Amino acid sequence: MDKKNRNPSIKDIARDAGVAISTVSFVINNRDFVSDSTKKKVLKAIDKLGYSPNIIAQSLRTRKTKTIGVIVYDISNPFVAQIVRGIEEIAKQRGYLVQLGCTFNDLAMEERQINVLINQFVDGLLIVSGRDNDKIYRKILKKNIPMVFVDKEVDGLANASVVIDNVEAVKNAVDYLFSLGHRKIGYISYPVSKQTTVKRRYEGYCKGLKNNGLKVNPEYVVMDEIYFNQELEGKDMEITFEIMNKFLMTKKVPTAFITISDLFAYGLLKALRINNFRVPEDISVIGFDNIIFDNYVYPSLTTIKQPKKLMGITGINLLIDIIEGNKIENSTVILDTELIIRESTGPAPNEIT
Repeated sequence: MDKKNRNPSIKDIARDAGVAISTVSFVINNRDFVSDSTKKKVLKAIDKLGYSPNIIAQSLRTRKTKTIGVIVYDISNPFVAQIVRGIEEIAKQRGYLVQLGCTFNDLAMEERQINVLINQFVDGLLIVSGRDNDKIYRKILKKNIPMVFVDKEVDGLANASVVIDNVEAVKNAVDYLFSLGHRKIGYISYPVSKQTTVKRRYEGYCKGLKNNGLKVNPEYVVMDEIYFNQELEGKDMEITFEIMNKFLMTKKVPTAFITISDLFAYGLLKALRINNFRVPEDISVIGFDNIIFDNYVYPSLTTIKQPKKLMGITGINLLIDIIEGNKIENSTVILDTELIIRESTGPAPNEIT
């Protein structure tokens, strides 16, 4: 047989190993019916002849491709990258391949990416989405394709989800600033109408203020629609810098800001520096995510730590369990957050002039 011309068949493997064709099939499909000595002979023949299974044929027989479709909104975002890392590690351990689609927060692109993955017969979908796209999610559920959300609530639109308690996380950040004497606490975020996670974090900000006897001052809340300008996608730091540079020159400023992500906080830190505000002596800053760069910006960033890699690990395990028919204990898994205190927060100043 000329190995260059064709892939050896199961019949070729059986002939070389001196076993029945059914025995080769049992070994390839990891059945328990074959002795260790026979299995070694078959595996040796497979290695010798360079056999690789016909994945398409196997998929037609089993109706499984051992492939997971993963949709993310921005793979360049360090938060998303760590989630994907967790997904990839577990998928490999459990014998699945990952096909990744990036939407850049474009709902039409997300729908196209999902349709492509479905047409490639992925066994399930893991969605790490920047926006709500309820219409397409309902379509997927009707097709009985297993789907799990990461960093997004189920709301009847998926089989399961992995989230944090966004409300409690931001409320705790407000409590911490209040304990430092801050009474003028600002907030920088995407517009709350765009995504459930964004809404929950803003709810936490409002709840934290209320619990501490404070009211929301609209002048201290920055939620600019420019964050969802498609031409500026993936430029959260730059956009925040531009917005806050103007804000600091024209508005009364609070003594502290909580931002919806660390990338927003980086843009804010630069704007504060350009406008001669000291951090934390004049203004304290809290981010959200605890990405790798937080220890290397100046001053180092106080932030709300999300278990990013664990979110990916938990999500892919849930999805594969659903695909394989295993019972899942809880359709919504809530992971813990932690406020990591660094140099960007300190006691409130008496007054900012």
